[in-house]
Amino acid sequence: MKKNLILNIILIIGIVPFILPFAFGIYKISIESWTMFDWLVMYSYIFWPTYLAGAFAIAISVVGRIVKK
Repeated sequence: MKKNLILNIILIIGIVPFILPFAFGIYKISIESWTMFDWLVMYSYIFWPTYLAGAFAIAISVVGRIVKK
């Protein structure tokens, strides 16, 4: 039970870097003159390591679930 909770938390932490650019993009579009595409390109260029960390966390969660069975 505790291991399942930890894997769920790791999965959520892994998904956040993929959702965050869209949330920040909506904010930037509302207060400045950005387009969503421009914002995503700029964010991805600067913060590309967050995508790797997110993918790594998702992979750990998936492998943990497979090994658990």
